[in-house]
Amino acid sequence: MNLENLVDGASGASVDSRGDDAARIRRLGAKIRALRKERGLTLKVLAQLSGLSHPFLSQVERGLARPSMNSLHQISEALGTNASWLLAGSENTREATVVRASDTSAVPASELGDMDGVRRVVAPEASPFQVVEFSGAPESFREYWVHDGFETIYVISGVVDVDLDGRIFRLEPSDSISYDTRQPHRLRAATAETVKLLMIEASPGFTNVRLR
Repeated sequence: MNLENLVDGASGASVDSRGDDAARIRRLGAKIRALRKERGLTLKVLAQLSGLSHPFLSQVERGLARPSMNSLHQISEALGTNASWLLAGSENTREATVVRASDTSAVPASELGDMDGVRRVVAPEASPFQVVEFSGAPESFREYWVHDGFETIYVISGVVDVDLDGRIFRLEPSDSISYDTRQPHRLRAATAETVKLLMIEASPGFTNVRLR
């Protein structure tokens, strides 16, 4: 995905992008706007809660600016959800949902933070949890993540090291680890083989999603 012309920060500017890139930015903005209105918040109040500027949030909602992951986390926390849910693209439904491999596309994992490789959302957004398939992982540890919620990582292939606030756990295929995401966490590939894993995340925000 080419993000060269997209705003990636806490100040607004016009988005000059093509195809799926621009469409994803518009969907993200529309989703933030819909959830803000569902919560009964004005843009001014959301700006106060998130610590971001009113003009920037207005541009994000109109699909004219792409927030950085830090900004997206601030927005999601203010709205009582998380960045994974905001970036998901499925529709809410009460019906059983089958997600075929051909129904979803792999997009850069960097949309969810400082990750390498690609990601694919494999559960509908109406679920009380988020399931994301990752192919690829950083070769070395990067910045810690800290956010509300609970997370499980299941390794499909390759070997991965998970660092939980300084404690390192090595996971091999079919291994999993679960933890409170309020403790600092990060991961890295521990093998030359491409790492493939599932990340299952539940957060307080998911309980507020209204099924239609």
